[in-house]
Order: sequence, then C-alpha cells, then structure tokens
Amino acid sequence: MLIKSWVKIKNLLYDGRYLKPVHSNAFVVSVGNITWGGTGKTSLIQRMGSYLLECGYRLAIVSRGYGRKSSGLRVVSDGKRILEDWENAGEEAYLLAKQLPGVMIVVAERRAIAFEYLEQWNPQVILLDDAFQHRRVARDLDLVVVDASEDLTQQRMIPFGKLREPIQSLSRADAIVLTHVQHSNRSTEQWIRKNIVTPVFRADYVSLQKWAGKNIAAFCAIGRPEHFFKMLEETGARVVLSQRFRDHHHYTEEEIRDLEAGARHAGADALVTTAKDAVKIPAGITQLPVIVAGVELQLENADAFFEFVRVRMLEHLASV
Repeated sequence: MLIKSWVKIKNLLYDGRYLKPVHSNAFVVSVGNITWGGTGKTSLIQRMGSYLLECGYRLAIVSRGYGRKSSGLRVVSDGKRILEDWENAGEEAYLLAKQLPGVMIVVAERRAIAFEYLEQWNPQVILLDDAFQHRRVARDLDLVVVDASEDLTQQRMIPFGKLREPIQSLSRADAIVLTHVQHSNRSTEQWIRKNIVTPVFRADYVSLQKWAGKNIAAFCAIGRPEHFFKMLEETGARVVLSQRFRDHHHYTEEEIRDLEAGARHAGADALVTTAKDAVKIPAGITQLPVIVAGVELQLENADAFFEFVRVRMLEHLASV
C-alpha cells in the first residue's frame, strides 16, 4: 500500500507540473515497462537503434546500467569504441554497445546527469532504457513494452506482485508494444484495447537458428527464462538440461564448469545461452561449445511502428 501510494503521489506531482523534469534538445524516447522481469525492452531498443542509425541520426542511449559493479556516470561507448567491460557497464548496456557500433552509450543511476553530459555531443535522438517510472527526465515519446503472455489484470503491486505501478498507468504511454504475442493469454491485450486509448503494436521473438535433432543444455539469467527454454523446444531442440539463474547473475568459473559437467552427463552436444548471458562467459572456459541462441524481435507491422516513431520525431525536430 505504501509503494502504491508513493507511486500515485509522485505521478500526481509530475502530472500537475509541481515537479519539473530535466529536458534535452534531442528527441527523447523512453522504452520502459510496468512490471519487474524481462519484457523485451533491450530488444526493442536494439531494433530502434538500428533503424535510427540507418536513417543517419546521431544517436545516444542512456541506461541505469542495472547489475553493474560500478556507480555514477560511465561512458560505455563513445560511438567509436567500447570503453567499459560488461561488469562496469552492466550486461545489457554492454551488449547494446556491441550490437550498435556508432552509438554513444552512457550509464548512470541519475539519468539527468547523463543528459547534462550528452549536451556536449549534441545527439539528435536519445533512447532511454527502462525509464517509464523515472520521470525526472522528460521524454517526447513514451513507449511501454508489455509481455502479452502474462495476465496483468490479475497482478498486484510489488512486493506482493510484479507490477511497478498500477496497470491504469499505461494511459501515460504514447504507444504500447506487446511482446510474446504467440503465447498471449488475451486478457492483458483485451484490457489494454478496451481501456487505453493509444496505439498498440504486436511483436514476437523468432529464432534465427534451427535446433531440430540437437541435444543441448540451456542456461540463462534473464527476467523470463521460461520464454527462452520454450523457444528452443519449439524450434526442435532436445533440451536435455536447463538451468536458470537470477536475473543479471554474475557467473563464476565454478558454476560454468558445473554446468558443463551436468551437460556432458545429460548427453548434450553444446551449451546454449542468450546473447545477454554470453557476454559474461569468459572465452575458452569450456570444452563443449557455448552457442549464443540467435533471436530477433519481429514486429507484426514494423513499417507502421517505425512510421509512427518517425512522424513524432520529425514533429519534434521541426519545433526546436
């Protein structure tokens, strides 16, 4: 009850303009969610980053850098080279730096400090990772990613449930992106379409590899590991061993060696993990190959989504 009350008071203060957010001259896009756990924010940021780079925009990404050992502001990539390892960057920011060369990536608990730092670089677009609740910084486009396989209508606020704020807060979003729609329970999507007047886009994850007939040992430390294991099985893999770790877990060499021993005992031909996890595994630590499961977030109507973003961005850039 205390958390719910605090969230309500904070939102009222910002909605009533009693609290003033920090602004940027750049077009700022927040990609967030309203639940704890993985919904697909990082994948959507990667897709958007690739699109914006192809369009020729100067782009920066700002993240909290959750799970990192460092604190304060760190420049993960200056757009030319990666300057931090995954432990000081956080694995998600580090992965984005590898996937999006040419993009400046900054991590900071206080995103307003990152805004101030980025002024000298004059980016045209800033993507804010996980900032739907972080209203200290202003945004021009609020995108919220929702896992359609979960029934949010039955969820409670933390610590008794997964909601970071009430589901009605989705009314602040400029657009909602539903992920895992292939396994949608329909309740969440139906509630959103009935109660929230905002564009809704649908997306799902597609495996880029064929696993038919292969014996694999799968492991991950992500928010929704069941989605990862299910995807491998649906593409034909025989998952002879599966191991899940706490989200953002830092693997030890002993854990990886234990995983390999278990995999060999179960008859696995390889260890398979996510791209986010792979950056945390030292090369050459296992004799069995460690394979990164290639996964892509595919929007059902990608052209409409990117046109929606493009129009909002052009409107902003024309006004500054």
